Amino acid sequence: MINQQASNEFSTGGFNRRCLSVPVVAEKYMTSEREKFVSDEIEKKITDFKRDSDKHKNLHRSLRYGSFFLTAMLSILSGMALYYPEYSTTFNATILALGAIAGFVASFEGIRKADELWIHERTIFYELSDLQRELQYRLLSRENNDDVLDDIFSRLQTILTNSGEKWSGGIVRAKERLSSPSTDD
Repeated sequence: MINQQASNEFSTGGFNRRCLSVPVVAEKYMTSEREKFVSDEIEKKITDFKRDSDKHKNLHRSLRYGSFFLTAMLSILSGMALYYPEYSTTFNATILALGAIAGFVASFEGIRKADELWIHERTIFYELSDLQRELQYRLLSRENNDDVLDDIFSRLQTILTNSGEKWSGGIVRAKERLSSPSTDD
């Protein structure tokens, strides 16, 4: 009888304990996986936005400095053409070529919008860095990790969605302004 009772307890109790403990273990496992996933996603986006903002900052500065240099060279060559009239044809041809290059650089800068992209991406980079810091703080503060992760992930999605909408909305509005006829006349 004792053996049968022990056997029943083992079979039902062991089964119940295993069934109850598996979801608890799985939940803990999922929470750490979820933490890793959310943290990795934020880190990946931070890295992407930092890399892209640095790239656009360098492009913006290169185009801007190139434009300044070409403008200065045009001014110097114009003055030299007046000072040395015997070489004015050479200077004028050089001025024409540099003027075309300066126009190309200015147009490329306007089309690429590297300055706007740089500022936009840097702003998103800082928002994501703040979100990552908040995630770490809230996970350490012993809040309910599932609620924290859901909140942080939702905010990550919102930041990324708003970022895309803001940038594409700006491009669409700019194209509409350029393509619509002016009514100021």
